[in-house]
Amino acid sequence: MPLSLEVVGSTVRDFCMLERNFLAHFKLVLLLLLLFSSDLLGVRLPATTGSAASQTIALGTASWPVAAIEFVAALAAIAAAFWEYHTGVKDLLRVRAFLAVTKVHLSIMAVVTSIIVATSLVYLVYSG
Repeated sequence: MPLSLEVVGSTVRDFCMLERNFLAHFKLVLLLLLLFSSDLLGVRLPATTGSAASQTIALGTASWPVAAIEFVAALAAIAAAFWEYHTGVKDLLRVRAFLAVTKVHLSIMAVVTSIIVATSLVYLVYSG
């Protein structure tokens, strides 16, 4: 396996695509960690208009399980990001077409998406 590649327009474009996807996953991880800390602190982000700086949310006993699930989703998103980046770079170095989505990445991100939807439903139920 070669350790260096010839700089060609499509190679650069493919590598930038891998970096952009990794950074998009990282942005999702930061959002999930923000929601995680918001649940643990019991603070609603952002505050509603016409209220104090922050509005407390009353998730009650559901705050710890929701926060734990969001943390697990953040870890899964990090794992999916590293998996996709590693397999993409490996395929790029082997000069192999790698635009097909791997089933591992797709299944991990499906789980993360379902966690986000479930969390949104919990917020809707507890918001009154």
